[in-house]
Amino acid sequence: MTILTPDSSVNIKNKQEKLILSLPLDKPDHAAQVWLYSGLFWMVITMLIGLVEAIKLFYPEFWQGVPALAYGRLRPVHINIGVFGFMSMGYLGAAFYMVPRLTQAPLFSERLGTLTAWGWNFNLLGGCLGILMGFSKGQEYTEIPFPFDMIICLLEIAIAGNLFSTVVLRRERRLYVSLWYILLAIIPFPIYYTLGNANKFRGIEDAIVNWFYSHNLFGIWLTTLGLATLYYIVPKQVQKPLYSHAISFVGFWTLAAFYPWNGGHHVIWGPVPMWVMSASVTASLAMFIPVFATFVNFGWTAWGTWDIAKKDIGYRFSLLAYCSYVAASLWGCTLAVMSLNATLHFTNMTIAHVHMGFLGFGVSGLAAFIYFYVEKSRKLKYSQALAEWHFWLTVVGVLGYVVSMGIIGWIEGNEWVAGNAIQGTMLLRKPYNIARAISGLILIIGQLLFAFNVWKTVSPKANIIGTESEMVLNSHTSN
Repeated sequence: MTILTPDSSVNIKNKQEKLILSLPLDKPDHAAQVWLYSGLFWMVITMLIGLVEAIKLFYPEFWQGVPALAYGRLRPVHINIGVFGFMSMGYLGAAFYMVPRLTQAPLFSERLGTLTAWGWNFNLLGGCLGILMGFSKGQEYTEIPFPFDMIICLLEIAIAGNLFSTVVLRRERRLYVSLWYILLAIIPFPIYYTLGNANKFRGIEDAIVNWFYSHNLFGIWLTTLGLATLYYIVPKQVQKPLYSHAISFVGFWTLAAFYPWNGGHHVIWGPVPMWVMSASVTASLAMFIPVFATFVNFGWTAWGTWDIAKKDIGYRFSLLAYCSYVAASLWGCTLAVMSLNATLHFTNMTIAHVHMGFLGFGVSGLAAFIYFYVEKSRKLKYSQALAEWHFWLTVVGVLGYVVSMGIIGWIEGNEWVAGNAIQGTMLLRKPYNIARAISGLILIIGQLLFAFNVWKTVSPKANIIGTESEMVLNSHTSN
């Protein structure tokens, strides 16, 4: 017969706690790692698909005869992996890392965070296979077939509940600006996602609702998660406080107020009420305010830190992401001007603008965070040489892609205004589409080097499933 004493009960409790922490699903930062590394995986996949698409634009016979590899099926897969795989999973991984540290509280449920990550992965895979098999809903950014589309919404609700509960149970009473951006991303998502995927609208109403949904998908979901990440890591990388918290909140509230109404500038000159166009153009131009606020805040925070940029690859990627965000945002504001919109909206200029955000802001921001995470939190040293190659290949690839598409977009728009036939501009596109594919190849090589570098750095000491990383729950000024 075993007699339990107060001391023995404490020992049993300690053993139970150790047993719980020994389970992979409950280890600190485990959810963040699964989300983060999944984002890296999907980033490589979406770029490989994008390269195949780019080749098909000037060599249509490439992989011809395979229905699943037709351009009309590959493009929505490329887009949905980019949105829901690469950027969503990567930046949610950053959020799962940041929230416990900014709240000085453990994640509400590591197990829930990990299970939702794997559920998101398998659901995205199923949805993309459905598109390749021809089950697409046929509407931009809503192509993922039922029920995979609704499962994304349910998983996001679980993610939002996990992160929001952590914020509610926080020990640090102040809310740093990164938390504001994360909350703005996760709370309204189910509303506009369900509205966009409902398929209950017809005609021009359907177009208006679709662009309301899709623009918020980029602006209120992806952009805010990316900005939250930069606001968190940049002060740490330069080892000084953010220039102005007041300016950061001006940027936050003006973005929250103006961005939701930007989608209407995609139907300018369409059969829509003039007030829809006017409201969208006004909101788009008003986006100069949050962009300028971010420009000033990060600019003054980064002022005088060139020596750090020369040595810290992660910080260099943060600067690239920051510059790309400002450029892509101002570019979008400009394209909303009705006269320019009439000339350039249906050209490759829009493709250049979108990829400045996806590649310049999205890829660079995620790379910056992963380098920061590996070096500052995991205390591991990656290959500096491979990281240098990764950075410069990314810079060259982004510039090559954006410049080539921007130039042909300008040519297309002016040719159409002059009354020249679309068939003629298609012949003009070929050298620029070749330049686009070459730029994409350069980008892929860079990201493959990045993925290899990260894998070689973390694999000897840890892995995605069972890493027990350092978990120091401190304020936003510590690692």
